[in-house]
Amino acid sequence: MFADKLFGPVRQWGYLVKDLDEAMQAWVTQLGVGPFWGFRNVALSSHFDNVDSEIVIDVGLAYQNGVQIELIQQQDPSQASPYADFYQSDAKQCFQQVAYFCQDIDAAVAMAKSNGMRQRGYVESAMQSRYYYFDAPALDGMLIELMEVDADMIAAFEACAQQADDWDGSDPYRLITF
Repeated sequence: MFADKLFGPVRQWGYLVKDLDEAMQAWVTQLGVGPFWGFRNVALSSHFDNVDSEIVIDVGLAYQNGVQIELIQQQDPSQASPYADFYQSDAKQCFQQVAYFCQDIDAAVAMAKSNGMRQRGYVESAMQSRYYYFDAPALDGMLIELMEVDADMIAAFEACAQQADDWDGSDPYRLITF
């Protein structure tokens, strides 16, 4: 079976960045992708490769053709997480993962495992949203993210994707600081 048949369509392409503002500006000015919504100072509990830690990230979210482009900057890369290894590289940004929406996250996790994917861990927000990360030998470092979603999150995603389709280039950065 193919992953899109297992989990539905790819809903997000995730990139790790060293400077969120610089990365968003490049996506807006050089690629015409925007506007960016997002959040600064997002606290997450990370459970990755058998290491638990508390991390803080900044995240920018844009949309193109109904797919979310996620840019993640971990504030303290010394803390173990699905994102931390990137900060040892010289790259300014790199592709990290493709993500799928899962309304029944436990069933999706079981399906991934039964199809030979290896669970690396998950991150969890204070609102108890969980984001599971898997890999497989053939993926060669790319992760699969299974995102726990509900009807409200799906509605917000669709509203932002529609606004991005109609975007005229104004007000390109719409981030909230916690």
